[in-house]
Amino acid sequence: MKLNLKSFFWACVILTTGLIASFPAHAQNQPVSQTYGNWQVTCEEGTPCRMAQTVVQTTSKRLILQMRVFKKEQPTLLLTFPLGILLSTGWQYQIDGKRQTLLPFEICNAEGCHAGVKLTPKLLASLKRGNSLSIKFFDAGKTTVNPVISLTGFTKAYGALK
Repeated sequence: MKLNLKSFFWACVILTTGLIASFPAHAQNQPVSQTYGNWQVTCEEGTPCRMAQTVVQTTSKRLILQMRVFKKEQPTLLLTFPLGILLSTGWQYQIDGKRQTLLPFEICNAEGCHAGVKLTPKLLASLKRGNSLSIKFFDAGKTTVNPVISLTGFTKAYGALK
């Protein structure tokens, strides 16, 4: 079969038109992100928007802590810790050096160990007023790990959640 130049041209036009026509539909499903201070708000079609901040070890780039906030009927704070931590001691949080609160880990999976906290109006107000959220947990060797989450931009990011 011979392919003449005119047939080749029209085949390219049809193929290109098909690719261009499909591009906007694909682009609409991409997550939309906005940064507020140290918080990233991400919205994806079909899932609730979330705000997040991640702490990684500077040398190894290993996850130390990921904090996500979801604003649903019951606003929730979800923390993801690395695998290989001491689960029996739980974890603690403290806003601006005030009262420490001790909580248990809930579940571990391939992504890490997780804990959820219901954002009561009192806790939410403290986070909005605060400057930093200190977290304390122990690795498997019983070494204290103390990541600090900046609360800069927390109020604006929370307000941007849908």
